[in-house]
Amino acid sequence: MAKIPIWVKTPKGVEEIEKRTLRLSVRARRVLILIDGKRDFATLSSLVPSETLPEICRQLLNDGYIAAVHPPGSAIGASEKAPTDTARPALSIVEQQRLSMARNFMTNTLTMYVGHAASSLINHVEAAHDLAHLRGLAKQWREAIALSADGRKQLADLSSRLVVIDQHFLAALANAKVADVRPPPKTPAATSPPTPADDGEHLTMARNFMLNTLDTFVGLAASSLVSRIENCPDKRGLRTLFDEWRDAIALSRDGRKRLRELDSQLAALLA
Repeated sequence: MAKIPIWVKTPKGVEEIEKRTLRLSVRARRVLILIDGKRDFATLSSLVPSETLPEICRQLLNDGYIAAVHPPGSAIGASEKAPTDTARPALSIVEQQRLSMARNFMTNTLTMYVGHAASSLINHVEAAHDLAHLRGLAKQWREAIALSADGRKQLADLSSRLVVIDQHFLAALANAKVADVRPPPKTPAATSPPTPADDGEHLTMARNFMLNTLDTFVGLAASSLVSRIENCPDKRGLRTLFDEWRDAIALSRDGRKRLRELDSQLAALLA
């Protein structure tokens, strides 16, 4: 029997996990959540004991939710020739995957919310050779997305998803200020001053961050906590769920490995 490769989520796979489009069966979604670029088929079989696992993986692969990963120095089948690109930086598999995910996410969102006006920035994003380069473009990306009304509405969620891909985007986005482009009120504002946009944006980012990380590292087992997070009206309510969120993330091995960085990111959003 041929050796089955290790898989990673593609940007489409990450988007499916985050948006919960329900296009996948519960079992296929569970398998997609568990695929992380490190677990081999034997490990997946121990976590999801099922004779249909090969079929599910094949479906995810064919539909573009996952892609095979070949570690440096591993044998590649005769039908799969490794590309030779001497100009490519020596990045680890995880860094390559995060770079690809972040680059595609920024490009797709700029195309969706800004369009042709962002063509120059899109070219810079596509030319980014590492995550540090992309983080240097985070401020321009955020400001460009905020130029459209729909983009501004989704900005907190989009920013949170970018931070989930790579934690260091949190600092880069924190330094990016978005001008208030809302039309002036028709009546005097003395009656009730509007809530600062930054507060609402931080609340949405914190809520989405908690939901996205629970979905990625815990899955269906966190459904009760997810419901309570979705119903929290303010950051104070989210703070009361911080310990439960932390305990839930620690239930998975991958969650425990990243718990310190995720903990600090959420603490910064809830500050």
